[in-house]
Amino acid sequence: MALARFDVEFTKDGDVFKPAQADALIAGLGGVTDLIVVSHGWNNDMADARALYDELVGNIEQFLKARTAAGAPTSLKALAGRTYAVCQVFWPSKKFTDADLIPGGGAVSATKASDKALVKMLEALKRDPVRLGGKEAPAARVKAIDRAIKAVPKLSTSAAARKTFVAALRSTMPKGKGAREVDDGSAGFLEADPEKLFKALSSSVIAPGPRASGGGAATLGGGGGAAGLGDLMSGITAGARRIANFVTYYQMKERAGQVGSTGVATLLERCRKADPARRLHLVGHSFGGRLVTAAAAGLPPNTSGVTLSLLQAAFSHNALSADYGKGKAGFYRTVLGDRRVSGPVIITHTKNDRAVGVAYPLASRIANQVAAALGDENDPYGGMGRNGAQHTAEAAGHNAVLGKKGTAYAFAPGTVNNLRADALIKDHGDVRSEAVAYAVLCCTGGI
Repeated sequence: MALARFDVEFTKDGDVFKPAQADALIAGLGGVTDLIVVSHGWNNDMADARALYDELVGNIEQFLKARTAAGAPTSLKALAGRTYAVCQVFWPSKKFTDADLIPGGGAVSATKASDKALVKMLEALKRDPVRLGGKEAPAARVKAIDRAIKAVPKLSTSAAARKTFVAALRSTMPKGKGAREVDDGSAGFLEADPEKLFKALSSSVIAPGPRASGGGAATLGGGGGAAGLGDLMSGITAGARRIANFVTYYQMKERAGQVGSTGVATLLERCRKADPARRLHLVGHSFGGRLVTAAAAGLPPNTSGVTLSLLQAAFSHNALSADYGKGKAGFYRTVLGDRRVSGPVIITHTKNDRAVGVAYPLASRIANQVAAALGDENDPYGGMGRNGAQHTAEAAGHNAVLGKKGTAYAFAPGTVNNLRADALIKDHGDVRSEAVAYAVLCCTGGI
């Protein structure tokens, strides 16, 4: 029997675009014991998101079909008798790929080519679609970005141009809850003096790369490959590109939070009202990880029967911490502290994730801090998809390795399980495999 799948599309404000979709989901859950709610991350059209769902959910479906077969892993046999359905969330994210984030080297090192690449990035920033794949470009936003583009030729010689550039981009940024967020550098970015901002972001940004075979650290130019992965460019134009990238990141993290805390949280409430015993399994990739975490934060305290799977999540590795320094709690600490997710949490992370591994060191630059290894677990501004949950008591003793199908996981309620995935996840978008699907399904069996 095929796995029931329901699409629900949300606008950038978190509204359900077609209420009939949400109604169809609720109406179609009769007899369903377990609902998987899955969210894509940064994609620029419906086809990208649907391709992710088709493969990831398809793998989950195949495992569910095989759970009663002779020789099936114990973890799958334990799911016998459960009936699963999937809610596929679509929301207006933007493309934020390795190529966009890491422009260093090659042809773009020349000034004219760098300026051209910067302008292309700014032109893309003009679009602010209401729904996934849209092309809307609000007039006020276009006007602000045009001011930034006009300043580009003078950035290297004029402090006034740099001030105009920063002010124009800041004017396009939403001022929601994320403006107060300190564990990812957002507050610092909004407040920093433009000259200090350019100075901080104009040198190359390197995130430590994977270890070489044999256990030793890789060395630049050696047989083990590069010592780190990052944006090797330096100079004012490189700094301007990083500023533009941070604006894109900020917009997407705000939007993911908005869609999750309003639209998806309301949908979860409806699902639970229809059947309070139905288990909810929240699964998010990239910024979709933030989206489902924001949705979980909207659940009542002490909510039973909820799991959380974060696949290369694009938010702070301190977000779930009760205290990551000087008594500061992570932005989404209430998810664990108030037991809004009482089931297990799994988090895939890898040094192969350049998108998260380089995006978050930018926050350290903005904060004018230099970590021992920029972007790693010791960097106060590291990312979840690179390092897993840090300074999180619930993760103590639960670090593991993402394994192939059949791995004997033991995901217990109330635990955070950091799954190091260097061997099985090759980059930020590589979350569709059987290994990932198997881990997600095992997580659902933890309640």
